[in-house]
Amino acid sequence: MGSPKEVIAPCNTLFKYCQSSEHEFLGIISQPAKPAGRKKKLTDPPLAQWAKEQGFLTLQPEKAKNPDFLNQLRELAPDIIVTAAYGQILSQEFLDIPTRGTINIHPSMIPEYRGASPVQTALFDGKKTTGVSILFTVKALDAGNIISQNETEIKSLETAEQLMERMFVLGGKTLEEAIDKLQDPNFSGIVQDPEKITHCHKFEKSSGTIDWNLSTDEIVHRFQAFKPWPGSYAFLGGKRILFDDIEPIQSEIDLSTRSFKYVKSEKSLIVKTSDGYLKLNRVKPEGSKVQDGSSFWNGLKLNGEGQFDA
Repeated sequence: MGSPKEVIAPCNTLFKYCQSSEHEFLGIISQPAKPAGRKKKLTDPPLAQWAKEQGFLTLQPEKAKNPDFLNQLRELAPDIIVTAAYGQILSQEFLDIPTRGTINIHPSMIPEYRGASPVQTALFDGKKTTGVSILFTVKALDAGNIISQNETEIKSLETAEQLMERMFVLGGKTLEEAIDKLQDPNFSGIVQDPEKITHCHKFEKSSGTIDWNLSTDEIVHRFQAFKPWPGSYAFLGGKRILFDDIEPIQSEIDLSTRSFKYVKSEKSLIVKTSDGYLKLNRVKPEGSKVQDGSSFWNGLKLNGEGQFDA
């Protein structure tokens, strides 16, 4: 069960795993098609598109608690249901159907970062490592016993989009380990340590506004967390400037916080933070395409330096 493109990877891993073992891969459950694009054409979620291309049975109920859908599920008689970013709350009636249980791929080291944004939160917090957990699904959010886990280092300047993709690839490997464990009928998983429970931050569109009073590291962590959504941006003359690619840089140029200028020796646009400098490799001005820092600077036609709005 899933929706976004990232979860195709563990689903494909699971299918291949079933092909090489005595397990049967029954099918896919995803969200219904929704209007997308300017023409509002009905479009399936990426996982459903992929599943249909593979010829898999694909169910797309409006609600996972729909009685007709639940009856379909009972007829399939699954032992295990795997969820990965499915996007609906599952009822106890649903959870009672699979004989061995419903299990979830969660991209954090549970009990750390329960909730909807574990990848973004790990980057926002400046974590050096994160991981993937496979856990039993229960009514309480991300509270089930842990079945299997794998940890990984977060790469320098890795964005949420990049890390999410990598986490679900790792999730496929972790899922294989989990299913192997579940073949023991007495295995019930590891109870989460209540002393170590943390929850994800809640992010909004406005979260992407850059606070220049933060340190360089804090701004970079937010940039990593907020790409692709909601993006990291500042305002210049009331117009939004989205930062598409940035990196911290050592510099001795004389600038006040929020100020920026093109530095020939660096061949790039440099902006001052509270305690250092950022190199603006690519930006996207409101109403324009993405452009490199020097092109953006040339278009401003400033003398000396510029300053982002407070």
